[in-house]
Amino acid sequence: MNQKGRHTTTTAELIRLSAGGWVVDTPGIRQFDLWNVISEELDGHFPEFRPFVASCGYPGCSHLREENCAVRQAVDEGWIDPQRYYSYRGIHEHKDVPEIEE
Repeated sequence: MNQKGRHTTTTAELIRLSAGGWVVDTPGIRQFDLWNVISEELDGHFPEFRPFVASCGYPGCSHLREENCAVRQAVDEGWIDPQRYYSYRGIHEHKDVPEIEE
């Protein structure tokens, strides 16, 4: 046995989250990857970051370790949900996110 369990989902289901957003429960899918999203553009996929990005102390701020990062400050001050920031960090730091070369 592979100890990975057995899929119980038989049809795809779109589930609305009370806090906003959606989750898709699909049979047979354990994970998915983002394609054509490069690290430098990832913050653009987090709409709540947009009002703060231009105020960062450095152009091209990754919002991970730089000083004077307005996004991290917004998280600290409660303007951005910490869970969303942790999701951003997890995606940004994921080493296996494939990028398609054109």
